[in-house]
Amino acid sequence: MAKNRTLQRLRRRLVYWGARAAQWLVLRLPFDAAIRLGGRLGRLAFAAMWRERRRTLEHLAMAFGNEKSEAERREIARGVFENAGRCAAEIMLAPHWTDERLRERIRFANPEPLLEAFRSGQGVVIMCGHLGNWELLGAYGSRIVGLNAGVIARRLSNPHLDRLINQYRRNAGLKVFLRGEPARGFFRHLTGGGTLAILADQDVRRIDGTFVEFFGRPAHTATGPAELILRSRANWFFAFLRRSKDGGSHELYCKGPLPVFEGEDHAARVRRVTEEYVRQMEEAIRLQPDLWMWMHNRWRRKPKREDEG
Repeated sequence: MAKNRTLQRLRRRLVYWGARAAQWLVLRLPFDAAIRLGGRLGRLAFAAMWRERRRTLEHLAMAFGNEKSEAERREIARGVFENAGRCAAEIMLAPHWTDERLRERIRFANPEPLLEAFRSGQGVVIMCGHLGNWELLGAYGSRIVGLNAGVIARRLSNPHLDRLINQYRRNAGLKVFLRGEPARGFFRHLTGGGTLAILADQDVRRIDGTFVEFFGRPAHTATGPAELILRSRANWFFAFLRRSKDGGSHELYCKGPLPVFEGEDHAARVRRVTEEYVRQMEEAIRLQPDLWMWMHNRWRRKPKREDEG
């Protein structure tokens, strides 16, 4: 057992130092060349990582089997890996994302509804997902839009990478609230007029939720974000970054304030807000399906049949 723990620690350190070596190289390349390299490495990963490729293709078939041909789904899957590579390069380029570059590379056509909600002092929840570059979205919201922004983040299994990523988030002006810590920290931030970004688009074990239809299939979805929105009386929005055709710039897609279904009982409102989030998520994915992380099994848990009790 002790030997296994030692090997695990060694593997985690090797992965961390491998990532830092890759970042050292990326930071020495011209900015656009680094992002293009990330995309090319993503396409190589599509060829090499057969398990992740198979899962991606399986999930795309579940979602689009009746709408898109096998060739179309395969091209989307290749784009998923390419986008993941570009996102990884953009994250490694964090020290080079100046405010000027964020303004140049990210277009936000209509920030007024979001800014008006933020100025109201009621707090703002931004629901997003593993779609586009969510890390860059947080940096832009904090540094350029001027939101007093925080994120609820899951701890990575590699503590060295976890510290590195969270340091990048803090350097971007974000407050980091780790999942599993007492809720009073992020609740006070929100009720004090802050903004909180939440990713709730994965089927995570040991998290309470409900089954909501997603691409025509029941998907277990956390209800905690809806509870938080209703109990804090915050305005809520759905947002993500759409990657432009040039591969190195983005458009901020933002919808809201979204409904909280006044007049219904609390349990019904929690379900309706959760359903609305999933609806917005599916609508956004359909706009550019290669931006979502299809490797994750969104339909891992199955609802119990009535005869199972």
